[in-house]
Amino acid sequence: MRHMKWIAVAGIVGLGILSQAAAEIAVTGQDTPPAKPSTVPKPTDDKGVSATGGEDVLEFLNKDKLHGYLMAVVPGEYGLRWKHSSSDKPIDFGMGSVASATLARRKTAQAAPSTAAIYLTNGDMLPGNLVSLDGEKLVLDTWYAGKINVNRLMVKAMNPNSGVSSVIYEGPTDLTEWTMYRHGGNQVLWKFKNGALYALQSYPIGREIEGMPDMADIQFEAAWRSGYPSFSFMFYTDNIQDNGNGYMLQISGSSIYLQRYSRDSGSRNIGGNDNYEAFNNRKSMKAKINLLVDKSKKAVTLLIDGNMVKQWTDTANFAGKGNGIMFRPNNQGDLKISNIKIAQWDGKLPEVGGVSSDKGAKEDLVRFVNNDKVSGQLKAIAAGNVKFETSYATLDIPLARVAEIVMASEKSERARRNKDDVRAYFADRGLVTIQLARIEKDEVKGKSENFGDISLPLGSLRLLEFSIYQERKDDDSEDDFAF
Repeated sequence: MRHMKWIAVAGIVGLGILSQAAAEIAVTGQDTPPAKPSTVPKPTDDKGVSATGGEDVLEFLNKDKLHGYLMAVVPGEYGLRWKHSSSDKPIDFGMGSVASATLARRKTAQAAPSTAAIYLTNGDMLPGNLVSLDGEKLVLDTWYAGKINVNRLMVKAMNPNSGVSSVIYEGPTDLTEWTMYRHGGNQVLWKFKNGALYALQSYPIGREIEGMPDMADIQFEAAWRSGYPSFSFMFYTDNIQDNGNGYMLQISGSSIYLQRYSRDSGSRNIGGNDNYEAFNNRKSMKAKINLLVDKSKKAVTLLIDGNMVKQWTDTANFAGKGNGIMFRPNNQGDLKISNIKIAQWDGKLPEVGGVSSDKGAKEDLVRFVNNDKVSGQLKAIAAGNVKFETSYATLDIPLARVAEIVMASEKSERARRNKDDVRAYFADRGLVTIQLARIEKDEVKGKSENFGDISLPLGSLRLLEFSIYQERKDDDSEDDFAF
């Protein structure tokens, strides 16, 4: 394939926005497309807009952006083919410089209602309708890929009936669902990447939680790069840009406090822990925060990494007047927030000093619609019924009565990472990681150890992330925090 150098792209596109990626970017200098891909789809008009209006947005690892139309992707020597309105010919990009592609809406089959959500051990979430499960596989019927056979050992949990699931919110999935502080400047305050929010400045970010329950289990993971954590988290607040009527968990070094905020009576410290040893200088660079809130009792319980740390009871009226949550870093650019989950809480408290983690759990767990729980072994799901074996009996349970199933983690497996892995976010909800084979004719083809080969219509997706492991050494590396 003959190519011209980047300076030609700058002249054709007329933007001059790409710099560090230049060495891997070229414009085809041929009148006909190269041999791969064999067929290149045509944009619907000469501006390269998508089928229903709008443009795709290509983002590079150096944060440059380019509008246009995603035509094709073949990992390896070929790379990504892009159509820009200022170029008569397609533009080819080396995959090593590309971070993501945000997709405009395309004409595709409408998403059918999905009653189930299947969570995999690698962090993927597949929406669909649960057909069956046996000792080897789970069968999920989906509108976007037909029936998918998922390796049972790679299933972490499932909500067979999403409508009765206790989970109110799970994310983050996109920066647009969050509200950032209106500071009046042009600074970028927060960034979303690989399922996490990154603070770039010391300004808050928040969002309303529709259906926030009166008894809530609020969880999130926080990470920091300095020697100690320094941030605050507001919940049940009526102001997601500043301190409103609500509660604030304040973490500064080894000091942890809960404060109530009221516009009428100001702020008041409810109490705290002055010396949480794990947060002393560089002993820990991340933590899982878990707040259990009982609005009627005005009670808040804090767990960190599964260990109960503190319980508070507010002697005044419940301060929370809203359903918002808000994160605020105290140190500039030193906070990463991920794995946020808000669910209905059943009111059961763990033992003091006890650990709620299910790491290495030997038994499966079923939670019913009425929040009752039973542990044992999930034998099968078929014909709308669950066969579950406990130490005292074998239960046949209508699937409609099951809110959640958590699989034993002792023998679980996780899909291996591959250099051509792409993380694809569905337009509605859910995400899937696949080893990309190619994208052409508005179709994404790839495979995964989770379920084998798969083909997805590009119109079922809203975001594609490339180079998803490039800045990471391993799951526990400080490079995971890289912006």
